[in-house]
Amino acid sequence: MTTPTNTFQKLMDALDLSALPLEEQNELLLDLNSVIFKSSLARMIENMDEPTREEFAALMEAEADEEALEAFLTTRVPGAEQAVQEAVESIADDILAVSEAD
Repeated sequence: MTTPTNTFQKLMDALDLSALPLEEQNELLLDLNSVIFKSSLARMIENMDEPTREEFAALMEAEADEEALEAFLTTRVPGAEQAVQEAVESIADDILAVSEAD
């Protein structure tokens, strides 16, 4: 699943990563990726019908690899790409709101 460049750039600008050492940038990006994944996944699960949710749960229990999960989500969950987009935008907006309050 991809994130449009302008949204990703908005997030990067909000974090002002260039001010951090490279190692800290990488750590922050890994943490951020996890937050985006969890937020997106929650949105996608809400959009699943019961049979799809059960199939997804079986994939998770079988510890399917990332490619299998992404293929399942993009083909079986309506609006999967939009869920990722919304998660990134929401997180970027939250970060900007906090940084502007400082």
